[in-house]
Amino acid sequence: MGAPSTLAASCLAVLATLVASMAAGAGGDALADDGPAGAFTKRLYFYSGVDVARDNVYGWAGAAWSPRGLMDQEGLRVRLQGGGGQYKYRTDAVPGGWNTVSKTEGELLLGWQFLNGRQALAIYGGVNVTENLLDQPDPYNRDQGTAVGAKAVAEWYYRYDDDWTFTAALGGSTADETAFLRATAGRHVTSWFDLGAEAGASTDWLSQDARAGLFIATPLPGRQWRAAGGWRWSSDSDDGAYATLSLYSPF
Repeated sequence: MGAPSTLAASCLAVLATLVASMAAGAGGDALADDGPAGAFTKRLYFYSGVDVARDNVYGWAGAAWSPRGLMDQEGLRVRLQGGGGQYKYRTDAVPGGWNTVSKTEGELLLGWQFLNGRQALAIYGGVNVTENLLDQPDPYNRDQGTAVGAKAVAEWYYRYDDDWTFTAALGGSTADETAFLRATAGRHVTSWFDLGAEAGASTDWLSQDARAGLFIATPLPGRQWRAAGGWRWSSDSDDGAYATLSLYSPF
């Protein structure tokens, strides 16, 4: 495990150095005009959340930054995210037929946002580091220990009119051989909440799962709370309900 951890640290250090170099070059004019906060005002947003299902729980937090322009403009994006949680899976390799895994991960991605009318498309690529610690030894589980890989993500946003908004996201990582797809459709009901539907699917070497549900979001100034719930189907666990609570906050 020592070698992968050293490689992960080296990869993240290289990318962090590149990000710092871009920050120094991109923030010059903003700093001259607006002081130290100029390089981040309307260029940075934070997000976090937690997802709970029958046999797993996962939490995450991250930030995205636009070093060369405002967040609602085309241009370069830098995103840093971390997360962790636990999940259970079926296996004949342990007593009782179930094993528990504690998972932590982090990623550093560089990307570009494209704009076309009411649509926005952001494409990211970078490094993903994962660590999976098994509660009981399982020689057949490939997803254990520390792994470093490449990650790519594409995110689409479409403001159809003043009431309807559609989103989609597609991504994958070679670190844990995962891929995912998510989509939402939301309607602006009142000045203080949106209501919509969501669906998603994911896959890795071990299992596949899908989910469908409803969400409610509060588009408050400076932050947006979002609560979702529905049903999750899994190939290696029992089907059951899921719930998600997340926060989006621009700086």
